[in-house]
Amino acid sequence: MSILMLFLNFCKFGLLCFGGGYMLIPLLTAEFVGENKLLSPERFGNLISISQLTPGPVGINTATFAGYISSGFWGALAATAGLVFPTLLLAGVAMKFIIRYREHPVMKSILYGARLGASALVIYAVLIFMELSLLKSRLELGCFPELSYSALLIMVISFLLIRFCKWQTTWVILLSGLLGAVSYPFLG
Repeated sequence: MSILMLFLNFCKFGLLCFGGGYMLIPLLTAEFVGENKLLSPERFGNLISISQLTPGPVGINTATFAGYISSGFWGALAATAGLVFPTLLLAGVAMKFIIRYREHPVMKSILYGARLGASALVIYAVLIFMELSLLKSRLELGCFPELSYSALLIMVISFLLIRFCKWQTTWVILLSGLLGAVSYPFLG
């Protein structure tokens, strides 16, 4: 993919990604993940995991890594700039209207609808993560994918640590990686 196409694709993503980097996951999946595309599903899952472990927003990290995989340093720069450019341009304009008209019923309705759309994208991202992480094989015609019980256990432990023990997500991700490394050779 050319540098210009990376920039334009990520500009499009930047225009559509209200609510943060997790909204980017379904868009990236549709554009870059699959057979004869830039990333395999497994490599994409690894890319998202790496972007979680590195400092910074997940959207920027993911754009940088995807651009780098596609076209090296200049691809990383183009993808990152493309993702940020629309936000910088439109945020200033949008914030003026939102602040001025935030109590107007139409503005409240627009923001409410945008939150619902963003929620749907987050749920879709969770489903993508679950498919990449919990299933040993992709769904094939006439075949049910096999569930990875060790992955399910790690996911449940992680959820419990975050929800009830109030662990920081960084520590949970690191612990999950360690548990995955330890359990994978034995449980798969």
